[in-house]
Amino acid sequence: MTPAAQDARELAPVPRAGALITGEEFDDASTPALTWVRENPQARVEDGQLRWPVEGTDLTGGGNQAGLLLHDAPDDGDWIAQTKVHLDLGTDEIRNYQQAGLVAHATDDDFARLGTVAIWNTRQTEFGREVAAAPDGRTSYGGALVGTAAPTMWLRLAHHRTAEGEHLYRAGTSRDGRTWTWGATWALGAGTEPRIGLYSHGGASPAAVASFDHLRFYRTRWPSDPGAG
Repeated sequence: MTPAAQDARELAPVPRAGALITGEEFDDASTPALTWVRENPQARVEDGQLRWPVEGTDLTGGGNQAGLLLHDAPDDGDWIAQTKVHLDLGTDEIRNYQQAGLVAHATDDDFARLGTVAIWNTRQTEFGREVAAAPDGRTSYGGALVGTAAPTMWLRLAHHRTAEGEHLYRAGTSRDGRTWTWGATWALGAGTEPRIGLYSHGGASPAAVASFDHLRFYRTRWPSDPGAG
């Protein structure tokens, strides 16, 4: 008989942010390092924040009409992308599928996104992945939950490029910007050059506004055991 698996005795090592590489603090409206995909004219920078009304669009499936605000990735090394976002989705009310957060975007059918999201009467932090998996171009989407949702969330994607050229992104969430919960890892394929950015979509009613405080990139060292999911 196969012996029973041994319980883990130690937590898996987690990414830790080091020196700041670059970023956007939304101190002025120009944001030259960021590039729109399907610009939303209602999004605006004021009082040190990007205020972005949640769009009645999405990236999943065949829609591909949602706006994205993207930043070139720093390089092929190990780094962490971070944002702080406030999105009040209330409680209990069904608001499918309003959400906002971070995205690693290769194409509209090849991306991973980490955000706070309303799913029926729940509020979750979901790390989702879409790929065009079928020969006819139909997409496939799956997700993992990372931490506990709150109106204000700090979100991180820790990046590592493998020897084979794949981009690994591990998701971390925090409710206070100090204590982090790290979860699943999604891989984007070798030969892609994903950009990292922000999104605010999933449903325009009832009206909601996502407020982003920053988009920062920190140097890090990828743990020896990334805890891929």
